[in-house]
Amino acid sequence: MTVDSASDLTDELGRLWAEYDLDSLTSEAAQYLSAGTATDWGLSAVVDYAVPTISLGGGIPDPASLPREELLDAMQRALAPADDGPLRYGGAVGFEPLRVALADRYTRDRGRPVTPAHFLLTNGSAGAIDLVCSAFLSPGDVVIAEAPSFSGSLRTFRGHQTEVVTVSMDHQGMHTEELEQTVERLVAEGRRVKLIYTIANFHNPMGAAMSLSRREHLLRIAARHGILILDDDAYGDIYFGEAAPRALSALSGGHGVITAGTFSKMIATGLRVGWIHAEPALIERCTRMRFEMGNSPLLHRMIYEFMKDGTLDRHLEKMRSLYAEKLDILASAMHEYCEPYLSFKKPAGGFFLWVTLRDGLTADALQAAGLEEGISFPIGYAFFPNRIDTTGEHIRLAFSWTSKDDLREGARRLGRACERAIERVSGGH
Repeated sequence: MTVDSASDLTDELGRLWAEYDLDSLTSEAAQYLSAGTATDWGLSAVVDYAVPTISLGGGIPDPASLPREELLDAMQRALAPADDGPLRYGGAVGFEPLRVALADRYTRDRGRPVTPAHFLLTNGSAGAIDLVCSAFLSPGDVVIAEAPSFSGSLRTFRGHQTEVVTVSMDHQGMHTEELEQTVERLVAEGRRVKLIYTIANFHNPMGAAMSLSRREHLLRIAARHGILILDDDAYGDIYFGEAAPRALSALSGGHGVITAGTFSKMIATGLRVGWIHAEPALIERCTRMRFEMGNSPLLHRMIYEFMKDGTLDRHLEKMRSLYAEKLDILASAMHEYCEPYLSFKKPAGGFFLWVTLRDGLTADALQAAGLEEGISFPIGYAFFPNRIDTTGEHIRLAFSWTSKDDLREGARRLGRACERAIERVSGGH
């Protein structure tokens, strides 16, 4: 084919394809969802300001603490075998020794013996949640979630063409009395409630840990109605007390509970290795819906090498201490600079501080003023499915990624932003 004929073909194809409406080829789910943007997460669009911005936006591990040398050593050991095992397809359920290590860890820490058959390795906890949706949800099914909740998971549920119905919560977790009434109403209407989504441990965005009595009530409600519970446990190992709260999977004896876990918050988000933990019969149904040839066996082997000699446990001990200290720094500085305008309850773990605005402050006005002062954070209403915060005006502050010095300076800037926003509300300028 000559250059001219190739050019003629390109022009012809361009004319033909220009006649088609791309939406006619797009799936119903993709048409239903808008394109993902920063504002889906409650963050403002990027704008250049004179003051370099301090971000309290993302739930990301502390960059200075990333165990680079230990991971590099683990990777070298993972690549040491003479065969091609680390560099070929890894299979549908993931690297067996890593699943054994997870089973041993869950058995040790959660008080219920489990086996590798209770684990399926995934592309982070987001991949785990998406795979659970593929296995158990059909278009038109109902998912019940807390309000507020993690916006990424809410988007996943909508992408599977389900309806998300919300139940309110406080700092003891989901209001299970309201949950029971909601389930009974939906069932009476002939609706199919398939999944209850909760972040029981150190909630994103509220930081709350569900109380034991509400955990038990949740399990009974779900069992009576045959509804699966999906427990998003990304932060369960980031606790600041003596031990993590009792896991839903352990309380239930495994009955009706699916847990999504991840190494992202424990080690680094770039690893993209997570897991589904559930009874083997549920794991098998998730495996049926796997079509991407599994995850990276090389990364699985590296993480296994990182875990097997206790390095992960030692790393987590340091991280719990670090994040507890960071939370204390931010909370203390906010009491100093922001207290007339804001209130909050310190969480017992996780990465987030859920902040209630006072004195007529709105989240939109405070975010705009914050950017002018050089501080960024997501707006609370982004964590509600309909983007309406029915509980008041809130912002979410993440303290994990930002340096200690910047946390204190960020609180000072936030206090100035509150003053600026209040002046505008009162008509000062």
